[in-house]
Amino acid sequence: MDAILAAARELFVDHGFDAVTMDMIARQAPVSKATLYAHFASKEELFSAVVVGEAKRLTEEVWRIAPESDDVVAVLRRVAEKFVDIFLSEQTMFLQRAVIGVVPRFPSIGVAIFESGPKVLTERLAKFLSTAHERGLLNISNPTLAATQFLSVVRGDLDIRGLVLRIGPPDRAEVEEQIGAGIDLFLHYYARGGR
Repeated sequence: MDAILAAARELFVDHGFDAVTMDMIARQAPVSKATLYAHFASKEELFSAVVVGEAKRLTEEVWRIAPESDDVVAVLRRVAEKFVDIFLSEQTMFLQRAVIGVVPRFPSIGVAIFESGPKVLTERLAKFLSTAHERGLLNISNPTLAATQFLSVVRGDLDIRGLVLRIGPPDRAEVEEQIGAGIDLFLHYYARGGR
């Protein structure tokens, strides 16, 4: 099954959802069509498995580099840098474009991606922020809202520009400025004893 998922992922990244056929995936895997259909009843089911698997992998990759620590700034910086780097990668951009085109026809794919990727990352960050609040390091009454705000502010429009304008990734200095300003803004608002 790993060979099927790897072949499908490569084809969906290179060609998008609509241009890829189950025949192409079977040839790329290489497996028989009977084997392919024994694992996945449809192209939509296979696409969902690919993008949900990718969402889970990326979420784990972002969070793996964020150890439990009282150094709030260091953890936020590591999370922000990894998060932004992942969303600016060429393969992630291609997959996001493919997903955007598919979700209106297959909304369940969007729900599955959200539940396994962004929601999980937000929940993990919210838990970290809640612990920081309990330790008196931050003043956060709604950790889930704060986590959502943090991820949005450090990402800014960097990924949207790549998705819509199809321009290359911004230079590292711009990325670092976006992340640094986002962290400063977040910490200023949620500083201990603030608000």
